Amino acid sequence: MKSAFRGGAPEGGGMRRIFLLFFSFTVLAALAGAQDLYAPGHIAPGDPLICWLKSGEPLVEAELSLTSQEGGRLAAAPAFFMPSEAPGYLYGFILALPTNAKAGAARLRLAAKVRAVQGSEAFRFRELVRDIAIEPKRFAREDIALDSANTALRSAPDPAKDAQTEVFAKIFKTRDPTALFALDTMVKPLGDPWRVTAGFADQRRYLYANGGVDTSLHGGIDLGAATGTPVLACAPGRVVFAGDRIVTGNTIVLEHLPSLFSIYMHLSAISVAEGDLLAAGELLGRVGSTGLSTGPHLHWELRVGPQSVNPEYWLSRPILDKTWLSGGF
Repeated sequence: MKSAFRGGAPEGGGMRRIFLLFFSFTVLAALAGAQDLYAPGHIAPGDPLICWLKSGEPLVEAELSLTSQEGGRLAAAPAFFMPSEAPGYLYGFILALPTNAKAGAARLRLAAKVRAVQGSEAFRFRELVRDIAIEPKRFAREDIALDSANTALRSAPDPAKDAQTEVFAKIFKTRDPTALFALDTMVKPLGDPWRVTAGFADQRRYLYANGGVDTSLHGGIDLGAATGTPVLACAPGRVVFAGDRIVTGNTIVLEHLPSLFSIYMHLSAISVAEGDLLAAGELLGRVGSTGLSTGPHLHWELRVGPQSVNPEYWLSRPILDKTWLSGGF
């Protein structure tokens, strides 16, 4: 696998100096409660999963994978380095649990490659495991009737629309190890009242004006608000897209961590430009009804790479638990 630490702290003559504390295989069971690895004990389908590791040994490569109790691979991610003033060194992994994941026991497995002796080309391999529970979750179903204009917007062949889809897909395939902006609890992109008009992962059935039917999974949540309502950045980040798209209207994408993005669609106005660095709560634009829309609202979405995840997950918990970080090994 490719190096997980391109652009990180220097290891030897060039890579970033990142350390990982491993116990021997005979104490892997006891390691589950140790402070060097932070992972939630449970997760629901569609949730993002972020795990943090304090390090005590230089790594060459590392990958964290999640498998079902049947052994099927549900998700995987390489590590990224996060500079920290706390003792030791810190790196993280961001995964996305599919919305169709079955409830039950699952297992996190960290596979790492380390140098046997610093500066040598001899390597050792280490493995760390942690059990995690997948909770049951059901998603709503929704029928959406479209008028003739929205039917054509969604279903008619359009090379320009296809080209925009390709550009958008490339954004979420990008993993920038220097995108290290967000660690705290996210903030709501709209002020109160918080009115969710369509939920995450709703199973949508579009009823076309010509009698046709199509289905899709809703990638974010829709928030009802009046046209012109301020839309705010949910977390610190860098603007990687700001522009008009045929289907999603005026759209903004922020990158918060390597492979973690937030998206804001159907805006009436855009107040930022690509490359801007924003703080949490900073103005992005204003609510509208541009693109494929049946009325003024904000479509707010989080993605881990190309996969949409529950955008409300980090509104009630920090991305990094700093109490854990301040503890010792």
